[in-house]
Amino acid sequence: MILAAVLSVALAGTEPPVDAGPANRLIRDATEWLLNGEDPPADLDQRLRALAPADRLRVLVFLRRAGIYDHPAWTAEQLLAPAQTPETP
Repeated sequence: MILAAVLSVALAGTEPPVDAGPANRLIRDATEWLLNGEDPPADLDQRLRALAPADRLRVLVFLRRAGIYDHPAWTAEQLLAPAQTPETP
């Protein structure tokens, strides 16, 4: 509860622009999950894999520090893999 209050104060007024890129949108969504007491979606790993490696690492650090992501650690190969695009049938 205290973490949510501190995070809310820290992020007040720092809303990224509407189209700030997928990494910032994912961080914004994760902040909302945290503040609303929601669990992250089941497809979070898939969303992370769709990011470029640098963005993926930045978002993973944010999620872990915020206590949102507690899945097993990613290997270096997973972190540095190119962004995966959704497969089309």
